[in-house]
Amino acid sequence: MLNIDHSIELPAGEGRRHQLPPRLETMPPGPELLAFVSAVDRSKLNGHDLVRLIKARDRLIAHQQAEQNADMVEMAHSAPSSADSVPEREQEAHEYASDEIRAALRLTRRSAETRLGFAMDLQERFPRVNEMLRDGKIDTPRARTIVSGVSHVSDRAAGRILDIILDSAPSLTTSQLAKRIRKLCAEVEPQEAYERYVDAIAERRVVFEQSWDLSAEFHAYGIPIERASSIGRRINGFARSLKSSGDERTIDQLRVDVLLDLLEGNDLGAAGGTVDIKVDLTTLMGLDDRAGEIPGWGPVIADMAKKTALAQQKASWSFQVSDENGDIVAADVTRRRPSAAQKRMVHAMSPTCSFPGCVVPASNCDIDHINPWAKGGLTTVANSDPKCDHDHQLRDHGWEYQKVEGRHLWTSPLGHIYVKERDPP
Repeated sequence: MLNIDHSIELPAGEGRRHQLPPRLETMPPGPELLAFVSAVDRSKLNGHDLVRLIKARDRLIAHQQAEQNADMVEMAHSAPSSADSVPEREQEAHEYASDEIRAALRLTRRSAETRLGFAMDLQERFPRVNEMLRDGKIDTPRARTIVSGVSHVSDRAAGRILDIILDSAPSLTTSQLAKRIRKLCAEVEPQEAYERYVDAIAERRVVFEQSWDLSAEFHAYGIPIERASSIGRRINGFARSLKSSGDERTIDQLRVDVLLDLLEGNDLGAAGGTVDIKVDLTTLMGLDDRAGEIPGWGPVIADMAKKTALAQQKASWSFQVSDENGDIVAADVTRRRPSAAQKRMVHAMSPTCSFPGCVVPASNCDIDHINPWAKGGLTTVANSDPKCDHDHQLRDHGWEYQKVEGRHLWTSPLGHIYVKERDPP
């Protein structure tokens, strides 16, 4: 018998509150968990337990979405029938099965086709991903990220990528997951990755359109990633310079206005763009084809990383030395020694913002004192970490932060601890 009333008495005047059972986190998604969360009175839960309830419902939603996907696939193989027909299945999916879903769920044709295609991919090509969704270990956005990330490679390559990524998938955001999958695709099938890159560049284009709010937007597709990175850094540099000089526009407004000024030919000064690219020495030496990376953007195929790096032979090069665990033990630059040595080291040790799931590159972050300056914290590499503009403010709003053995630990105002692990080598 399921005991729903997990309540405890509180002092007079404070009422009664429900206390969620310790086994809630390990309760598999299914009838028992559904019955429990359906009976909980959320008004009698404190903030800490409400977070636990949200996570439990998330597992249930993932489970139900996996079951609905299975329903769709089963329906797609059903023979024509009426209300009184016996169940009958066909070997091949019906050509117009998505139209049944389209009409039943009031979807557009493309949306119905996408949902059925995703369901069939999970059932037929990626059963391990489907099992994780059904077990509530990942949600539909993560499952979609995985499927779309490996759907363009061979089954053999996809299997190798899934072997590497699936165990860590539940702890990654969709952005982190997509970045790691792109890197693995570039390394597992480097020639195919290069061909896809060349095709994308050949199809480059700019699309202008009006938004629903009557403003305008444009999108550029197929841009060489090293040029996009350089342009982004230049725009951000101008925007931050204007902001620091007292400009009252938001940083996002400044970035857009700077972009428009540059495109219209307005003079903004002599600041130039640079490319920050990470590439293994063994790849530069031609010993392997490991993907490079442009921080804040993602992986680049080995061939492009080598060409970009070798084109900068007259520039100053930064280097990082890591041990066998991937921990940075030294960082510096060749040819000249900048005055921001500590900042370089901090960026090397933490390439992105230290908040879990945040991928803002360290170069666009504030350098924060882990032990606050006002409390005697020293300006040292060990006591510094990058935090983006938004996450830098969290410590002033009830969040606590500490760094332990390279891991970033954040404690929320509701008492939950969230961890950002160090980036993989």
